[in-house]
Amino acid sequence: MLTQSEIQNLIKTAKLTRRHTFSHVSNHKIGASVLTADGFYFGGCITKGFISGLGICAERSAINHAVVHGHYQFQALCVVDTSLTYPCGACLQFLMQFYQVDYRDIDIIIADIHGKYKVTSLLELLPHGYQTTKNLRRIKKYQKF
Repeated sequence: MLTQSEIQNLIKTAKLTRRHTFSHVSNHKIGASVLTADGFYFGGCITKGFISGLGICAERSAINHAVVHGHYQFQALCVVDTSLTYPCGACLQFLMQFYQVDYRDIDIIIADIHGKYKVTSLLELLPHGYQTTKNLRRIKKYQKF
């Protein structure tokens, strides 16, 4: 269970990174953040591409930011938008592979820019997500805690 302080830090980090969104067509700004199992916060934002499919969602950007720094286990993911917006299916499925590192459910906070938020979890939003059975031993090698 996340503390109130952790939730507020996730929202703050997502709001800060939301400002750096590269969304030249829609100007839709979404920020995201993750809290790693060892207590680090990483943010990410939408980066749109000129060609459809070449951009990246804020959620995957935040996850990749953590991975670049050697973190593969997550306590939580947060999304901040103008309204309460859930992560897309692709982002949930992407997060599922990190769930398989230690099989601990990952809290998901959806928040708006005005301070309203809701807490749910990966397994609540994607109860039947694809989980690999191949290379599972290799995935588990990323477990640190």
